[in-house]
Amino acid sequence: MSWIEKTTKKRIKELDEYPELNSHDFEEKGNKMMKDIKFYVIVILLAALVLALWYQWNHPEIDIFPFHFPILV
Repeated sequence: MSWIEKTTKKRIKELDEYPELNSHDFEEKGNKMMKDIKFYVIVILLAALVLALWYQWNHPEIDIFPFHFPILV
């Protein structure tokens, strides 16, 4: 028996044991979770940027950014 047949039989057995893996609901849950993760990552990055800009503006003696924003100078 070749490795392709073994892998195929193993995959079919997994799908029989867990039918939710082959459903559209499972795919939709995964897509929703990825959208949520992307949203939270963007929110965290924006919050870090806002905090860094605030710190740069309130403490000009410490340069966080090697360049100067025209609005902060």
